[in-house]
Amino acid sequence: MILFSHPASAEIQLTGGNNVFYTSDVSIFSASQRLSLREDPTQPLLEVTRVGDDFVYEPVAKIIETLDPSWGKMEVQLKAQGYLFTTHTKFNHGTYGAQVTQSLPADSILRFRYHYGPGQFVGNNRMRRDQGEANENLFSERVTTNFGAVELEHKVFENLNLRMLGRYGNRSYNKNFSHRDIDFWTVGTHIEWEARPGMEFVLGYHFERGMTGGIKRVQFEDDISYNSNYVSAEMTTHFSEKLLVVLGFDFERNLFTSKYIDEERRNGNEKVYQGDVEARYKLYKNIDLKMGYQHAQRKFTYENKASPLDTIMVGSVFRF
Repeated sequence: MILFSHPASAEIQLTGGNNVFYTSDVSIFSASQRLSLREDPTQPLLEVTRVGDDFVYEPVAKIIETLDPSWGKMEVQLKAQGYLFTTHTKFNHGTYGAQVTQSLPADSILRFRYHYGPGQFVGNNRMRRDQGEANENLFSERVTTNFGAVELEHKVFENLNLRMLGRYGNRSYNKNFSHRDIDFWTVGTHIEWEARPGMEFVLGYHFERGMTGGIKRVQFEDDISYNSNYVSAEMTTHFSEKLLVVLGFDFERNLFTSKYIDEERRNGNEKVYQGDVEARYKLYKNIDLKMGYQHAQRKFTYENKASPLDTIMVGSVFRF
Protein backbone atom coordinates (compact mmCIF):
# COMPACT_ATOMS: atom_id res chain seq x y z
CA MET A 1 0.00 0.00 0.00
CA ILE A 2 1.42 3.36 -1.06
CA LEU A 3 0.14 6.38 0.85
CA PHE A 4 0.50 10.02 -0.08
CA SER A 5 1.07 12.48 2.74
CA HIS A 6 -1.60 15.13 3.23
CA PRO A 7 -1.87 18.11 5.55
CA ALA A 8 -3.44 17.80 9.02
CA SER A 9 -2.43 14.18 9.60
CA ALA A 10 -4.33 12.72 6.64
CA GLU A 11 -3.60 9.92 4.20
CA ILE A 12 -5.05 9.23 0.75
CA GLN A 13 -5.23 5.84 -0.93
CA LEU A 14 -6.34 5.19 -4.50
CA THR A 15 -7.57 1.74 -5.49
CA GLY A 16 -8.81 0.36 -8.78
CA GLY A 17 -10.09 -2.88 -10.17
CA ASN A 18 -10.73 -4.61 -13.48
CA ASN A 19 -13.03 -7.62 -13.61
CA VAL A 20 -14.16 -9.66 -16.61
CA PHE A 21 -17.21 -11.93 -16.39
CA TYR A 22 -18.88 -14.53 -18.53
CA THR A 23 -22.53 -14.81 -17.52
CA SER A 24 -25.25 -17.13 -18.80
CA ASP A 25 -28.08 -14.59 -18.38
CA VAL A 26 -27.52 -10.83 -18.62
CA SER A 27 -30.96 -10.06 -17.17
CA ILE A 28 -30.06 -11.55 -13.76
CA PHE A 29 -26.34 -10.72 -13.72
CA SER A 30 -26.43 -7.27 -12.07
CA ALA A 31 -28.86 -8.34 -9.35
CA SER A 32 -26.73 -11.40 -8.53
CA GLN A 33 -23.58 -9.29 -8.21
CA ARG A 34 -25.30 -6.99 -5.67
CA LEU A 35 -26.82 -9.80 -3.60
CA SER A 36 -24.60 -8.98 -0.63
CA LEU A 37 -24.92 -7.59 2.90
CA ARG A 38 -22.89 -4.50 1.99
CA GLU A 39 -24.45 -3.90 -1.44
CA ASP A 40 -28.09 -3.65 -2.59
CA PRO A 41 -29.54 -7.15 -2.21
CA THR A 42 -33.16 -6.23 -3.03
CA GLN A 43 -32.69 -5.25 -6.66
CA PRO A 44 -35.65 -4.15 -8.86
CA LEU A 45 -38.29 -6.75 -9.71
CA LEU A 46 -37.01 -8.94 -12.57
CA GLU A 47 -39.87 -10.34 -14.67
CA VAL A 48 -38.00 -10.82 -17.96
CA THR A 49 -35.20 -13.40 -17.73
CA ARG A 50 -33.36 -15.82 -20.04
CA VAL A 51 -32.32 -12.93 -22.29
CA GLY A 52 -28.98 -14.47 -23.27
CA ASP A 53 -25.34 -14.85 -22.30
CA ASP A 54 -22.57 -12.28 -22.62
CA PHE A 55 -19.12 -11.12 -21.54
CA VAL A 56 -19.13 -8.21 -19.08
CA TYR A 57 -16.35 -5.81 -18.11
CA GLU A 58 -16.39 -4.07 -14.71
CA PRO A 59 -14.07 -1.12 -13.97
CA VAL A 60 -13.92 0.01 -10.33
CA ALA A 61 -12.31 3.14 -8.86
CA LYS A 62 -12.15 4.17 -5.21
CA ILE A 63 -10.60 7.08 -3.29
CA ILE A 64 -10.10 6.70 0.46
CA GLU A 65 -8.97 9.53 2.71
CA THR A 66 -8.11 8.78 6.33
CA LEU A 67 -8.24 11.68 8.79
CA ASP A 68 -7.25 11.86 12.43
CA PRO A 69 -9.19 14.74 14.01
CA SER A 70 -9.35 15.32 17.76
CA TRP A 71 -12.70 13.51 18.10
CA GLY A 72 -11.44 10.23 16.61
CA LYS A 73 -10.25 8.57 13.43
CA MET A 74 -12.38 9.23 10.34
CA GLU A 75 -12.38 7.65 6.90
CA VAL A 76 -14.02 9.20 3.82
CA GLN A 77 -14.55 7.03 0.75
CA LEU A 78 -15.79 7.73 -2.78
CA LYS A 79 -16.51 4.89 -5.21
CA ALA A 80 -17.57 4.49 -8.84
CA GLN A 81 -18.10 1.27 -10.78
CA GLY A 82 -19.85 0.11 -13.93
CA TYR A 83 -20.92 -2.93 -15.91
CA LEU A 84 -20.19 -2.85 -19.66
CA PHE A 85 -21.83 -5.63 -21.70
CA THR A 86 -20.23 -6.78 -24.94
CA THR A 87 -23.40 -7.61 -26.89
CA HIS A 88 -26.41 -6.62 -24.76
CA THR A 89 -25.28 -3.01 -24.43
CA LYS A 90 -28.68 -1.78 -23.18
CA PHE A 91 -27.75 -3.29 -19.82
CA ASN A 92 -24.68 -1.02 -19.47
CA HIS A 93 -24.89 1.06 -16.31
CA GLY A 94 -22.85 2.50 -13.46
CA THR A 95 -23.24 3.17 -9.74
CA TYR A 96 -21.71 5.81 -7.50
CA GLY A 97 -21.32 5.91 -3.75
CA ALA A 98 -19.92 7.79 -0.78
CA GLN A 99 -19.13 6.52 2.71
CA VAL A 100 -18.00 8.13 5.95
CA THR A 101 -16.75 5.99 8.83
CA GLN A 102 -16.23 7.53 12.28
CA SER A 103 -14.50 5.81 15.20
CA LEU A 104 -16.37 6.06 18.52
CA PRO A 105 -15.41 5.32 22.12
CA ALA A 106 -15.79 1.81 23.56
CA ASP A 107 -14.57 -0.03 20.41
CA SER A 108 -17.47 1.19 18.26
CA ILE A 109 -17.77 2.56 14.72
CA LEU A 110 -20.49 4.67 13.09
CA ARG A 111 -20.79 4.50 9.31
CA PHE A 112 -22.90 6.52 6.85
CA ARG A 113 -23.29 5.33 3.27
CA TYR A 114 -25.03 6.71 0.16
CA HIS A 115 -25.70 4.81 -3.09
CA TYR A 116 -26.82 6.21 -6.45
CA GLY A 117 -27.55 4.04 -9.48
CA PRO A 118 -29.09 5.99 -12.40
CA GLY A 119 -31.07 4.62 -15.34
CA GLN A 120 -30.44 0.87 -14.98
CA PHE A 121 -32.08 -1.11 -17.80
CA VAL A 122 -34.21 -3.89 -16.29
CA GLY A 123 -35.58 -5.36 -19.52
CA ASN A 124 -38.26 -5.00 -22.20
CA ASN A 125 -41.53 -5.43 -20.35
CA ARG A 126 -45.30 -5.19 -20.93
CA MET A 127 -47.56 -2.53 -19.45
CA ARG A 128 -50.19 -4.35 -17.42
CA ARG A 129 -53.26 -2.70 -18.93
CA ASP A 130 -52.06 -2.73 -22.55
CA GLN A 131 -54.05 -5.36 -24.49
CA GLY A 132 -52.38 -5.09 -27.93
CA GLU A 133 -50.22 -7.69 -29.63
CA ALA A 134 -47.23 -8.83 -27.57
CA ASN A 135 -44.65 -7.48 -30.00
CA GLU A 136 -46.31 -4.05 -29.76
CA ASN A 137 -46.55 -4.10 -25.98
CA LEU A 138 -42.86 -4.16 -25.08
CA PHE A 139 -41.31 -1.06 -23.52
CA SER A 140 -37.86 -0.43 -22.10
CA GLU A 141 -38.06 -0.55 -18.31
CA ARG A 142 -35.42 1.50 -16.48
CA VAL A 143 -34.98 2.34 -12.82
CA THR A 144 -32.91 4.82 -10.80
CA THR A 145 -31.99 3.80 -7.24
CA ASN A 146 -31.10 6.07 -4.32
CA PHE A 147 -30.59 4.93 -0.76
CA GLY A 148 -28.82 5.97 2.39
CA ALA A 149 -27.64 3.57 5.09
CA VAL A 150 -26.46 3.91 8.67
CA GLU A 151 -24.41 1.24 10.42
CA LEU A 152 -23.37 0.99 14.05
CA GLU A 153 -20.61 -1.54 14.68
CA HIS A 154 -19.34 -2.69 18.08
CA LYS A 155 -16.53 -5.05 19.07
CA VAL A 156 -18.20 -7.41 21.54
CA PHE A 157 -15.12 -9.55 22.06
CA GLU A 158 -11.65 -9.47 20.56
CA ASN A 159 -12.78 -11.88 17.84
CA LEU A 160 -16.47 -10.93 17.53
CA ASN A 161 -18.05 -7.83 15.96
CA LEU A 162 -21.75 -6.97 15.91
CA ARG A 163 -23.18 -4.57 13.31
CA MET A 164 -26.66 -3.03 13.21
CA LEU A 165 -27.92 -1.60 9.90
CA GLY A 166 -30.76 0.66 8.85
CA ARG A 167 -31.41 2.09 5.41
CA TYR A 168 -34.05 4.02 3.50
CA GLY A 169 -34.31 4.49 -0.24
CA ASN A 170 -36.32 4.89 -3.40
CA ARG A 171 -36.47 3.28 -6.84
CA SER A 172 -37.87 5.59 -9.53
CA TYR A 173 -38.93 4.11 -12.88
CA ASN A 174 -39.07 5.68 -16.32
CA LYS A 175 -42.33 7.18 -17.66
CA ASN A 176 -44.03 4.00 -18.91
CA PHE A 177 -43.48 2.28 -15.56
CA SER A 178 -43.61 5.25 -13.19
CA HIS A 179 -46.59 3.65 -11.39
CA ARG A 180 -44.00 1.21 -9.98
CA ASP A 181 -42.02 3.91 -8.13
CA ILE A 182 -41.29 2.42 -4.74
CA ASP A 183 -39.94 3.53 -1.35
CA PHE A 184 -38.22 0.99 0.88
CA TRP A 185 -36.69 0.68 4.33
CA THR A 186 -34.41 -2.00 5.72
CA VAL A 187 -33.24 -3.16 9.14
CA GLY A 188 -30.52 -5.77 9.62
CA THR A 189 -27.94 -7.40 11.85
CA HIS A 190 -24.47 -8.69 10.87
CA ILE A 191 -22.08 -10.79 12.95
CA GLU A 192 -18.37 -11.12 12.13
CA TRP A 193 -16.53 -13.89 13.97
CA GLU A 194 -12.86 -14.86 13.74
CA ALA A 195 -13.09 -18.55 14.63
CA ARG A 196 -9.31 -18.91 14.61
CA PRO A 197 -6.39 -17.03 13.04
CA GLY A 198 -6.90 -17.13 9.28
CA MET A 199 -10.58 -18.13 9.32
CA GLU A 200 -13.48 -15.66 9.55
CA PHE A 201 -17.24 -16.05 9.30
CA VAL A 202 -19.89 -13.44 8.50
CA LEU A 203 -23.59 -14.07 9.09
CA GLY A 204 -26.30 -11.50 8.38
CA TYR A 205 -30.05 -10.99 8.16
CA HIS A 206 -32.10 -8.16 6.57
CA PHE A 207 -35.80 -7.45 6.69
CA GLU A 208 -37.09 -4.97 4.13
CA ARG A 209 -40.44 -3.41 3.35
CA GLY A 210 -41.07 -1.91 -0.10
CA MET A 211 -44.18 0.19 -0.76
CA THR A 212 -45.64 1.63 -3.97
CA GLY A 213 -48.45 4.19 -3.97
CA GLY A 214 -50.35 6.82 -5.89
CA ILE A 215 -53.12 7.07 -8.48
CA LYS A 216 -51.17 5.42 -11.30
CA ARG A 217 -50.76 2.20 -9.32
CA VAL A 218 -54.56 1.95 -9.03
CA GLN A 219 -55.03 2.74 -12.74
CA PHE A 220 -52.68 -0.02 -13.88
CA GLU A 221 -53.44 -2.49 -11.05
CA ASP A 222 -49.71 -3.17 -10.92
CA ASP A 223 -48.57 -3.16 -7.29
CA ILE A 224 -45.01 -4.45 -6.67
CA SER A 225 -45.05 -3.80 -2.89
CA TYR A 226 -43.23 -6.50 -0.96
CA ASN A 227 -41.79 -7.82 2.29
CA SER A 228 -38.29 -9.25 1.93
CA ASN A 229 -36.30 -11.61 4.14
CA TYR A 230 -32.63 -11.98 3.24
CA VAL A 231 -29.98 -14.22 4.87
CA SER A 232 -26.28 -14.34 3.97
CA ALA A 233 -23.39 -16.49 5.21
CA GLU A 234 -19.72 -16.18 4.25
CA MET A 235 -16.51 -17.95 5.22
CA THR A 236 -13.03 -16.57 4.46
CA THR A 237 -10.00 -18.85 4.81
CA HIS A 238 -6.41 -17.60 4.55
CA PHE A 239 -4.33 -20.50 3.29
CA SER A 240 -1.15 -18.42 3.30
CA GLU A 241 -0.03 -14.80 3.45
CA LYS A 242 -0.79 -14.52 -0.26
CA LEU A 243 -3.79 -16.77 -0.86
CA LEU A 244 -7.32 -16.58 0.53
CA VAL A 245 -10.61 -18.22 -0.51
CA VAL A 246 -14.11 -16.92 0.17
CA LEU A 247 -17.21 -19.16 0.15
CA GLY A 248 -20.64 -17.53 0.25
CA PHE A 249 -24.31 -18.47 0.30
CA ASP A 250 -27.32 -16.15 0.01
CA PHE A 251 -31.06 -16.74 0.30
CA GLU A 252 -33.78 -14.18 -0.31
CA ARG A 253 -37.56 -14.51 -0.15
CA ASN A 254 -39.72 -11.68 -1.45
CA LEU A 255 -43.39 -11.87 -0.51
CA PHE A 256 -45.60 -9.65 -2.71
CA THR A 257 -48.37 -7.84 -0.87
CA SER A 258 -50.58 -6.59 -3.73
CA LYS A 259 -54.29 -6.35 -2.92
CA TYR A 260 -55.47 -6.64 -6.52
CA ILE A 261 -57.39 -9.89 -7.01
CA ASP A 262 -56.49 -10.37 -10.68
CA GLU A 263 -52.77 -9.69 -10.28
CA GLU A 264 -50.61 -12.79 -10.78
CA ARG A 265 -48.19 -11.74 -8.02
CA ARG A 266 -50.97 -11.51 -5.40
CA ASN A 267 -49.93 -13.54 -2.32
CA GLY A 268 -47.06 -14.95 -4.35
CA ASN A 269 -43.36 -14.88 -3.64
CA GLU A 270 -39.98 -14.99 -5.28
CA LYS A 271 -37.19 -17.16 -3.88
CA VAL A 272 -33.52 -16.60 -4.72
CA TYR A 273 -30.71 -19.05 -3.94
CA GLN A 274 -27.10 -18.16 -4.68
CA GLY A 275 -23.70 -19.67 -3.94
CA ASP A 276 -20.27 -18.41 -4.92
CA VAL A 277 -16.58 -19.06 -4.44
CA GLU A 278 -13.73 -16.60 -4.96
CA ALA A 279 -9.96 -17.05 -4.68
CA ARG A 280 -7.63 -14.06 -4.30
CA TYR A 281 -3.87 -14.16 -4.69
CA LYS A 282 -1.48 -11.35 -3.69
CA LEU A 283 0.80 -11.16 -6.71
CA TYR A 284 2.77 -8.11 -5.64
CA LYS A 285 2.62 -5.62 -2.80
CA ASN A 286 0.04 -3.49 -4.59
CA ILE A 287 -1.60 -6.02 -6.94
CA ASP A 288 -4.06 -8.83 -6.21
CA LEU A 289 -5.41 -11.32 -8.74
CA LYS A 290 -8.75 -13.03 -8.27
CA MET A 291 -11.08 -15.51 -9.90
CA GLY A 292 -14.47 -16.85 -8.98
CA TYR A 293 -17.59 -18.79 -9.87
CA GLN A 294 -21.21 -18.06 -8.99
CA HIS A 295 -24.39 -20.11 -9.41
CA ALA A 296 -27.85 -18.73 -8.70
CA GLN A 297 -31.47 -19.46 -9.37
CA ARG A 298 -34.64 -17.48 -8.78
CA LYS A 299 -38.27 -18.47 -9.18
CA PHE A 300 -41.68 -16.86 -8.77
CA THR A 301 -44.49 -19.04 -7.41
CA TYR A 302 -46.46 -18.60 -10.65
CA GLU A 303 -43.55 -19.77 -12.86
CA ASN A 304 -43.16 -23.36 -14.01
CA LYS A 305 -39.40 -23.46 -13.56
CA ALA A 306 -36.58 -21.46 -11.99
CA SER A 307 -34.31 -19.08 -13.88
CA PRO A 308 -30.68 -20.26 -13.43
CA LEU A 309 -27.50 -18.23 -13.65
CA ASP A 310 -23.86 -19.26 -13.97
CA THR A 311 -21.10 -16.65 -13.90
CA ILE A 312 -17.31 -16.97 -14.14
CA MET A 313 -15.04 -14.08 -13.14
CA VAL A 314 -11.35 -13.18 -13.42
CA GLY A 315 -10.05 -9.86 -12.20
CA SER A 316 -7.46 -7.78 -10.42
CA VAL A 317 -7.19 -5.13 -7.69
CA PHE A 318 -4.61 -2.32 -7.74
CA ARG A 319 -3.58 -0.03 -4.88
CA PHE A 320 -1.72 3.22 -5.56
